[in-house]
Amino acid sequence: MKNLFRILVAVTIVLVIFIYLDNPVQENELIMGPNNSGQLIPQQVTEVSEPLTIFDRPKEGISTLIGKPSQTLIDLYGKPVRIEPSGFDYDWWVYNESFSTYRLFGVSDGLVVQSFAIGGDVDVAPYKIGQTLTDIYRFTLVQSEITMSIDSNTYTFSLTEEDINTRILVQFNDLFAILYIDMDDQELEAVRYIDAKTLLKLKPYDILYNGMMIDVETPASSLQASIDRANERQVVEMTNVIRHRHGLQVLESNYALQQLARNHSEEMAKNNIVINETFEIPKFSDQLKESAIDFTRAAGNTAAFYFDAGEAVNGWLNSKDHRATILGEWYTHTGVGVYSNYYTQNLIEQPKPKLKDRKKDASID
Repeated sequence: MKNLFRILVAVTIVLVIFIYLDNPVQENELIMGPNNSGQLIPQQVTEVSEPLTIFDRPKEGISTLIGKPSQTLIDLYGKPVRIEPSGFDYDWWVYNESFSTYRLFGVSDGLVVQSFAIGGDVDVAPYKIGQTLTDIYRFTLVQSEITMSIDSNTYTFSLTEEDINTRILVQFNDLFAILYIDMDDQELEAVRYIDAKTLLKLKPYDILYNGMMIDVETPASSLQASIDRANERQVVEMTNVIRHRHGLQVLESNYALQQLARNHSEEMAKNNIVINETFEIPKFSDQLKESAIDFTRAAGNTAAFYFDAGEAVNGWLNSKDHRATILGEWYTHTGVGVYSNYYTQNLIEQPKPKLKDRKKDASID
C-alpha cells in the first residue's frame, strides 16, 4: 500500500510539472475601471440639499499643499525628477527619489490641484500608507453618496459597492481624498488628495448633477502619445513600490517586452474589444513565441477605462489573478504599454546568464 501511495504521489508531481512546462505563460482577463460606464445623470430638480461638512481639512501632510503655488513644492522638495502631461489640464510633477517617498503632484496654472502618494513614508495625514482598514473605519464615515456645490451647480458622487471596498471617497471642507485600499491585505495602499473641480474632471464615480457639468478637452494625438508614455513609466514605478513593500525584487524594464505591450494596448483600443467581443487579440504567449525574448515564465495584465496609472494599478491589485502577477516573486523584468485608456503590463522571469556567458561578458569589458 505504501508503494502504491508513493507511485501516485510521483505521478501527480510529474503531471504538475508537465502542465507547468507546457504552459509557462499566464494570461489574465481584461479588467475594466469601475467608472467605465461614465454615467453623468442630470437631475431635473431646482434645489438639492447639501449635507454638512463631516471633516475639517487636515492641517499637516501633503493635503495642505492643494491650492498652493507650485513654487511651494520646489521650496519643500526641490525640482521634480520629471514633469509629465496628464489626460486632463494638469501636469504631473514626479518625485521618485525612493520607493518609500514616491509621490506625484498635479499642477495646473501654477497651482497644486492634487497629490497622489503611494510611498510608505509620505505624510498623508490624517491617514498613513499601510494603515489597517479597521483603523480607517474608526474615524472615517464611509458614504455611498457625497454631495458638493460649485457656484450654483450641485454634484452628487455615487459610489458602487466596489468603490466603497477599494476606492473610498472622503470629503473635507474644500478638499477630497480618495483612499485606495488593498483588500487582500486590508490596508491603505495609496491616497489621492484633490480639489473639487479636478475631481469632477476625472469623473472617478457616477455623478448626478444639477446645473452645468465640467468638460475636459480631448488631447491632441501628439500630446496623447506623451501622456501614454508617462502612464507607462508611472505603472512601472508604482508596481515596483508595491513589490518593494512586499519584500520582492524590483522589476527591470525590458524594451522588447514594452513594445509587445504597446502593440497589444493599441490593438485593444482600435478594435474596441470591450464591445467587439468577436475580435480576437493575439495571445501574449503567441507574441512571445514570435519574439526573440528569452524567458522562463511570463504573465500579462490588461485593463481598460482607467483614467491614470494609479487607478489601473489599484484595479489590478484588487483582482486575484492580476495581483498574483504583480506580486509574482520569480519575475525579473517588465514592459508596460498604454494606448489612451487601455493598459497592458507584461512580466517575465528571465533566466540568469550561464557561468560561461558571464565569464565571456567579463572578458569583453
